[in-house]
Amino acid sequence: MRIGTTSYILPDDILSNVRYLAPLVDDIELVLFESEGEDNLPSKCVLQTLKELALEHSLTYTVHFPLDVHPGSKDKGVRQKALDTYLKILDLTQHLDPFGYILHLTPDFYGYTPSNDIPAWLSCLDESVTCLLEHTSLDSQMFCAETLSYPFALVQPLVDKHNLAVTLDIGHVWMMGYDAEASCSSLLSTTRVSHLHGVDVQAHDHLSLGKGNPLLIERFLSSLVAQQGDGKERVLTLEVFNQQDFLASLSLLRQSRAMMGKREERKLWQQLI
Repeated sequence: MRIGTTSYILPDDILSNVRYLAPLVDDIELVLFESEGEDNLPSKCVLQTLKELALEHSLTYTVHFPLDVHPGSKDKGVRQKALDTYLKILDLTQHLDPFGYILHLTPDFYGYTPSNDIPAWLSCLDESVTCLLEHTSLDSQMFCAETLSYPFALVQPLVDKHNLAVTLDIGHVWMMGYDAEASCSSLLSTTRVSHLHGVDVQAHDHLSLGKGNPLLIERFLSSLVAQQGDGKERVLTLEVFNQQDFLASLSLLRQSRAMMGKREERKLWQQLI
């Protein structure tokens, strides 16, 4: 299991963040955006440096597609914009050999019900994912559909149909009040990337783990470690966005009983061989 965090820990650009984080983590989530008149898309020069840093530090990248696209929109032009954005990011980042791409099957609006017309929304999502996969040679498992505000069961048939992987954002599960154990049981086997962050009683998320529920965090980590028995490599991203929250979360992760037990087991095995 590769431990990572986001490219927005320091109040600086992506390259400065990667230089700082490279000795501390195994994976960095490149959080990319492209809005009207503003973007953070790295230049070819920066991308080459990111590649060199990855090789130097045995680092991988997960790439988070921009959030301001809507692949489930009824508007064909809006869906085409989403596809164009995905393909642009794929072309830009391919030389980084990413561990995976974080894909939002974006709802029409936030909440338990993602759309006023769920069948139409799902049909449009299906069309967008089909087009994305037709335009790339990447394995479909490279695309990791993230758990968002709505019940993931709504898009599970689509994820299964296209053989997508999952990004299990357990913080979103906690924030929406869904059954975390049921989510782990149904999704961890197909999860390639997990997002972990604190959630408080006011439903604020992406907080330090120190501000989250320690029992829920430990239960999730135990489930995640237990799932590692299937031999698949996974990324666990501490999805926080400042240095204080990152360092506090990393410290708590290292002290976790579940994670500590796995490390001690590995050390013992290394001694035996």
